Amino acid sequence: MSQSEPAADRVLDPTAPAVPARHEADRRRDPEETKLRLLDAAEHLFAERGFDGASLRAVTQAARTSVSAAHYHFGSKEALLVATIERRLAPILRARLDRLDALEREAAGAPLAIEAILDAFLRPIFEERAARADAGDGFRRIAARLFSDPPPVVADLKQRVFGETMERFMAVLEPALPDRSREAIALDLQFLVGIMIHVTSGHLEDAPGPSPLPDLAGLSDETVLQRMIQFAAAGIRAAARSPR
Repeated sequence: MSQSEPAADRVLDPTAPAVPARHEADRRRDPEETKLRLLDAAEHLFAERGFDGASLRAVTQAARTSVSAAHYHFGSKEALLVATIERRLAPILRARLDRLDALEREAAGAPLAIEAILDAFLRPIFEERAARADAGDGFRRIAARLFSDPPPVVADLKQRVFGETMERFMAVLEPALPDRSREAIALDLQFLVGIMIHVTSGHLEDAPGPSPLPDLAGLSDETVLQRMIQFAAAGIRAAARSPR
């Protein structure tokens, strides 16, 4: 039998997003649901207020549970942030590696096309966005914040979570770009990550630009994805041809 979690707070933050209340006895019997409510509330508030701006108490009030329950499940606010990121990233990273595996099997040892590599890197995040269309863009907004202004805990997380995936993509880009140094390819990947975050975090629709702006909201995800792939592939090839 699992250990009972602590009792819930009674005082709620009126500005926090509401999660349907449950009887305290139900919460005691269902700790996994409490954990999920904490993750959902953390995703919303970290996206809205940033890591420093969202207190652990605000998160627990939004989840209609207690600070002690958050410590019971996660140990700290930093660990809650890590868990919030990892639960959304895990399927994206797994899908990227699965796509690379399929491409390598099909290529049978030949270098992969740059466009195919970029598609394997970018498509999973568009698929995640489509699958969670009704859940808001909280995770993508968190990702944008973390890359632009990361708290210290995120530095270790980025290496641990992204390290294997980035190495796999480096391993297929190097034979596809035999005249490009490893350092240059690593920089290309960082440019790609920057474009991806800008587009998928919702900033594209609000970006300043020439008038009139195209109807970005009317573009399909597939159209945006293909434009990103074309743009990135052209940039990588142009950089490979430029003098060092």
